[in-house]
Amino acid sequence: MKRIPSNSIAAPDLPWRGVEPAAGQAVPPQPWHSIAVSALPPDQPVGGETLERSLKALTRYYRHSSVGQRCLGIVHQMNTPMQVLTFELDLLEEKIQAELAIHSQSPPAQVEKLQTLLRYRQGKLQQLREQLDKLRLLTRNLVLQGAHEDAQEKFHLDLNQVLRQELEHYQAHSFFRHQVSKNFHFQEGLPLIHGFYIDFSQSFRNIIDNALEAMAGMECRRLTVMTASQDNWLLVRVGDTGRGIPPQDLPWIFEPFFTTKALPDGEHAGLGLFMVRRLLALYRAELRADSVPGQTWLSVAFPLA
Repeated sequence: MKRIPSNSIAAPDLPWRGVEPAAGQAVPPQPWHSIAVSALPPDQPVGGETLERSLKALTRYYRHSSVGQRCLGIVHQMNTPMQVLTFELDLLEEKIQAELAIHSQSPPAQVEKLQTLLRYRQGKLQQLREQLDKLRLLTRNLVLQGAHEDAQEKFHLDLNQVLRQELEHYQAHSFFRHQVSKNFHFQEGLPLIHGFYIDFSQSFRNIIDNALEAMAGMECRRLTVMTASQDNWLLVRVGDTGRGIPPQDLPWIFEPFFTTKALPDGEHAGLGLFMVRRLLALYRAELRADSVPGQTWLSVAFPLA
């Protein structure tokens, strides 16, 4: 691990120089604090207290994984009632068309009143269909993602597509949907990367989770996600306008069980960036964090050669 100080507000180099827009709010001129690491080798020894904490964290995540599998089963079962609802909506809309023909034969004094009621029902049916379509799309995406993440073999993956799918799932989170402005830049035609879908989806999820948590309670909440291909590197960058990472904490953020968000319920185990580092070790990834008060960038670079 190496800590890289910076003496200017320009984004540090390595493969990341010159590919980042502003993350949001104006940041006063001050030195960036940075750390860059390579992904961990998969056989790093663990022992003592760290091993015990690892087992406890594994138990908790296993429990969550079991709940997730059950939820995925429920999503599969939701397809049948949604098909029934769609069929019933089709029948109701057919009945409305028949009702229109009857209205034309009604006394003029009643026609306007009947048409007002009809338009109201048509509007409500349209709202129901729109919400049902959204629900069907959400369940389809969940099933597809579950299938991807259960895959036991490598595929050629488009990281733009992986990121877009992950960001789409955040639409279910009120904070992300209503309180965070988004700034997404995906370079088209990225080279594909050969790997396991879950390694990338889980890594990007952990990084985005950290960015969103850092912006909770901030006046400016802007999430920037971008991809680029540059100098034989495939780059993914996530920027937030949160509090920033204190310089004394930077050397530890990729270490297991380090967290500044410890809670009594143990939900913040301090494994997010550590797991990113572990999951991406297979791809010889380089990770870098750059931070000043009010702005942080987490960058991942994959060598293409």
